[in-house]
Amino acid sequence: MKKISHTTSARLARRLNELRGEGTYALGKVLNLIAVVVDDDGVRAVVDSALAVAEAHPLRIIVVLPDATDDGDARLDAEILGNEDVGPAEVVILRPFNGAGTSRVSLVTPLLLPDAPVFTWWVQEAPTCPTDRTLGQIASRRITNANAADNPLGALKELAAKREAGDTDINWAGITIWRSQLAALLNEGPHEDVEHAEVGGNTGRVGSHMLAAWLRLRLGVPVELTHTDTPGIEYAILHRPSGPLSISRPSHGDIAVLGRPGRSDLQISMPMRSLQSQLIEELRTVGEDSEFAVVLAAIAED
Repeated sequence: MKKISHTTSARLARRLNELRGEGTYALGKVLNLIAVVVDDDGVRAVVDSALAVAEAHPLRIIVVLPDATDDGDARLDAEILGNEDVGPAEVVILRPFNGAGTSRVSLVTPLLLPDAPVFTWWVQEAPTCPTDRTLGQIASRRITNANAADNPLGALKELAAKREAGDTDINWAGITIWRSQLAALLNEGPHEDVEHAEVGGNTGRVGSHMLAAWLRLRLGVPVELTHTDTPGIEYAILHRPSGPLSISRPSHGDIAVLGRPGRSDLQISMPMRSLQSQLIEELRTVGEDSEFAVVLAAIAED
């Protein structure tokens, strides 16, 4: 890690180019990720994710902290992390003081890699209209975190009301495995219509609401959502004439059980998705996610 005090974004950009020329940092970055954090806990979350994410998507991560106040003059301090810290990523942490961070776009723009897509990720926030935020306006894709809000479901519904193409929420990637496993169950014979479905999970978090809405849209049947005292989703049951299809995962467990009529229960590996794996998935989509848009609209109508 290289710490730099009293600098500017232009100087940081030049320093990054010098480090690349020296072979200290790898070439071939394919995207820009602006990570908006509120404190050092957010910084740690980004840095801890950087190595795994960069192995899937070589990238430059620009971490932006809020403007802080001390007894000094306006200034920008920064930290640069490269190969020895985060593998094939470049991480620049911007720490503005005393008004230096008034224009976040001005801080970030000189550091953006040209001809590479820009993602903005609010690590600890859920802005209801990401395109109204200056750092959202320069991104083709904007990633929020509804579970960081005081009212996660309310934040998701507000996002739906003001959503524009390219807006998404990282918790959508958190239910990908559930959606994949349920779709695979439905492809097994006998092929019968589902009469109704159930989802059980922590309704104080948005994943269970997303899964229930997705099932309702996919199957066109009523879906009952029940709160359970778990960190995420605990079970999903699809009721058919020949009997229920089910997936259940105990609280904090990494193993799920598939239930199928007339067959023995089957255990499968199904750990809760890490922040890194969710972010990797979100960075695969540069433009609109039409399926998420439809599910979000359905949640807003509830």
